[in-house]
Amino acid sequence: MSGSWHDSYVGKLRKTIGTQKIIVNAVRAILLDDEGRALFIRRRGDGGWGMPAGAMELDESVFDAMKREVKEETGLDVVQATLLAIYSSSETQSYTDRWGNRHHIIEYLFRVDEWTGTLEQETEESIDAQFFPLDRLPEASSALFAKHHQRVFRDYERFDSTLILE
Repeated sequence: MSGSWHDSYVGKLRKTIGTQKIIVNAVRAILLDDEGRALFIRRRGDGGWGMPAGAMELDESVFDAMKREVKEETGLDVVQATLLAIYSSSETQSYTDRWGNRHHIIEYLFRVDEWTGTLEQETEESIDAQFFPLDRLPEASSALFAKHHQRVFRDYERFDSTLILE
């Protein structure tokens, strides 16, 4: 969804209910280059590095949300992807953001198997995009996200065609 966060589903919901805890359906995409390095973007908002990710919008499928987030944050078009995991545990998926908003994230993790286009170094949502070796991931915006990145790649490595549910 190009445009401001305030126009998004979560932005409109936050305007109505404030900082109360909400359930947010979100997507995250792993894109690997031919050398097995993972694509990370540097987010415009906080300057932290992360994989292409974001919240679903109303009337959007999880696959379409993932394709949209990848396009918005990288300029790439997803052709084919595999759902690897769904994370929903309140122990790992509940947090309070820097504005005091409380979230319980249900995250759908995809591995992008095929994409087209040219990687954009800067978009409306990102200020840089680079591929990193899995053993040298970039600095995340918080310890929470750094730990989550480790978990995502652990699950990527152990995926055996059976959906991971946590």
